[in-house]
Amino acid sequence: MAHDPELSAAEIAELDRFYRAGGLQKMASPHVHYDDSKCPHAGCSHQMEWIDFKLEMYGDPNGIYKPLVRAWWSGTGFVGRCPICDQWVHFTSLRMDAVSEDAAQGLPQLPENWHTVAQFA
Repeated sequence: MAHDPELSAAEIAELDRFYRAGGLQKMASPHVHYDDSKCPHAGCSHQMEWIDFKLEMYGDPNGIYKPLVRAWWSGTGFVGRCPICDQWVHFTSLRMDAVSEDAAQGLPQLPENWHTVAQFA
């Protein structure tokens, strides 16, 4: 989601909640644009500006698609390993965050090969 510098953090959060409610209602496959698109791990310069996660391509609606789509639109997001540095990244509709191995275990996870299925721009 692009950030208008004139909006407060509370306004951005409210717009994000509205956006996510519509996505959850439609169970839409997540795709995202990150203004800060560099992998959040120190030393990694991999860019992930536009991502279409293509969760529908796994052919597992109850094991992958539905749980990850619900996690995305509920605001929890999900984690996946960066295709370059192989460290865990927490993806949400607002940002990417670096997370530890332990933190990643407590979050919904993308399939190991997620980056070969997803489309990046």
